[in-house]
Amino acid sequence: MDNPPLSRHDRRLDEGIRMKWLRAISLMAGLACSTAGAAGFYENKPLAHPLIQGLQESSMTLAFIKEANGVKGYYCRCETPDERPQLLDDFGQASIESVFLMSLDSEDPTRFVLFRQNDGYRIYAYKYNANDHLYSRVTRLQPALDMIAEGRNHLDALTVKKALSKITPLNYSLVLEESGVPEFNQLDLSQGKLVSYYGQYYDPLSNPTPDDEPYFFKKTYQKKDGRFLTVTFWRWLDKTLVEGNRTLYNYRVRRIAWETEPTRFTGSEDGQSVSYDSGSISAQGAYKQGVRIGPWSSSKDEKYSESGNFVEGKREGQWSLYQDGQTLEGKYHNDLREGRWQLHNYDELEWVATGFQTYAHDQLNGPSELTVRGTTERGEYRDGKREGLWVTKTDNDHTRSVHFADDKKEGELREVDANGVPILTEHYKAGALSGARESAVMPSISQ
Repeated sequence: MDNPPLSRHDRRLDEGIRMKWLRAISLMAGLACSTAGAAGFYENKPLAHPLIQGLQESSMTLAFIKEANGVKGYYCRCETPDERPQLLDDFGQASIESVFLMSLDSEDPTRFVLFRQNDGYRIYAYKYNANDHLYSRVTRLQPALDMIAEGRNHLDALTVKKALSKITPLNYSLVLEESGVPEFNQLDLSQGKLVSYYGQYYDPLSNPTPDDEPYFFKKTYQKKDGRFLTVTFWRWLDKTLVEGNRTLYNYRVRRIAWETEPTRFTGSEDGQSVSYDSGSISAQGAYKQGVRIGPWSSSKDEKYSESGNFVEGKREGQWSLYQDGQTLEGKYHNDLREGRWQLHNYDELEWVATGFQTYAHDQLNGPSELTVRGTTERGEYRDGKREGLWVTKTDNDHTRSVHFADDKKEGELREVDANGVPILTEHYKAGALSGARESAVMPSISQ
């Protein structure tokens, strides 16, 4: 029996299905072409390890190619004609034993290459950066990898993974800014002895579970003269990764310091200390029995920084501060600003003031002269309040003068132009307009 003729709706539906199939076939053909193009960089070359396509963390193709001077690893997505293979690493005269992934923190997993070289095993680790589409060696993890491989007659991926699961949980790909303290810079952060985990409010957690929110943990690495070299790690506030019985966070180094009582979260520092914010130094200096001494510098979010000297925990002597495009330079005594402080427009922002102000015991007292957007205001403060005659010169050379009493305008305000001709007169009482107001009317110019 013949099928009944298709309705107009069914014909349109059938036509749509055929078009979807055609598009799907075209897409598959395009993918096949791109795959064929990606094969170009390893085609007809001797491989030291089976080809790995579609890497989980990057969708790249990874090939280990035997060359005259040894084995080199290359990776490429090669979806467009202008993409070129990138060098992963030079492994020398080596045999590639295993290539595998493992998570060491809650970010993207780390790619490991286990290889044999000169009758010994070696392990390299790499992280993929989705922003620049490049892999980079995780050098801070290398000491731990060398310890895992040392003296092994046989080594495989499973053994390496078991060893890695026991090291300090940490974002090893984050590069720490050099502190200038050799014993800090040379630390193998994967080692050390656990002191304690701590909650968000620095309370010790003896045996934390994920529900306890372990925001910090501390380890000791050396002991000398009754002091311990400690590292405090901070949990970066992002996602948590659960793999089997492992709960991973994105821990980062928060502080490296010498301490006499490591179990105390803070307060027992004695010696050099460096604090970090996402790998950049945020504070550096020395302590004596928990009190800051000597030169210190600190910064926050590239918007604020300061540097100067501490005496028994208080700022003393010349200091320099930067905040929101402005630098301030002056002296502290007993942690209080004293004398003249200079203000500079460091970032050349139009709304930032330049000039100077005078302090006594951290309060404005004495002459002040500030310029903002071409307008300069000068006068004196008394106990933090404007007092006496204040003069303002505008960017069009007009000059305005008025007296202040207890930080409020008092008496006559007079404004003159560049030639000294009065253009405005006002009267104030306790900061409010009081009395007559006279304003000069500029004559019109006849055409």
